Amino acid sequence: MFVEGPQQFPVQILFSVSKKRFKRAIDRNLIKRRMREAYRLNKQQYLYDLLNSIDKKIVLSLGYIGKEIVPSDFVEKKMLKLLSQLGAELTK
Repeated sequence: MFVEGPQQFPVQILFSVSKKRFKRAIDRNLIKRRMREAYRLNKQQYLYDLLNSIDKKIVLSLGYIGKEIVPSDFVEKKMLKLLSQLGAELTK
């Protein structure tokens, strides 16, 4: 969703993990931590530079829909794919 008005950063983002699939808070927190780290490492290159060049600001929500906890490298690979697809949609 595009946002109008003043916003300090080009993206506001929310990470969510279903309590229904992962009952224990430690598991939900682990998944969110991995998602946030993958986003943090790649946001500038794949998203911030593009949004600043087209002068847009967005609000983004990412929900984890997997049924099991996956390794960090898999999460990062999927985050790269997501950010590159989002960048392609934004440039259209």
